[in-house]
Amino acid sequence: KKVTEAASPYRVVACLAGGESGVDLGDYLSEALGVRTNGTDIPNRRDKKLQQELCRKAGLRSVRQSGGSKFSQVEDFLKRESYPVVLKPTESAGSDGVKLCRTFEEAKD
Repeated sequence: KKVTEAASPYRVVACLAGGESGVDLGDYLSEALGVRTNGTDIPNRRDKKLQQELCRKAGLRSVRQSGGSKFSQVEDFLKRESYPVVLKPTESAGSDGVKLCRTFEEAKD
């Protein structure tokens, strides 16, 4: 309501995120304002692992992946995969924090 009040006397017709970190807020605001929206049904759309799982469930091609907050949670996956592999933080923008690993040892570092 406060956003609508602040924008008056203008009519709000869209809500765009100004950058990657604003995606979740943009979804929330666009939904609350009743304009075209991606909605908030999917928690944290910036989660790359979740995005890939949703693609796979929809029958689209997706990457083989594993995720966890500790190395031990992905260690078995990394031992089975062929290399190189790409390690990426769950939430990041562009190549922020991305690491190309040619061996298991590089991935472990």
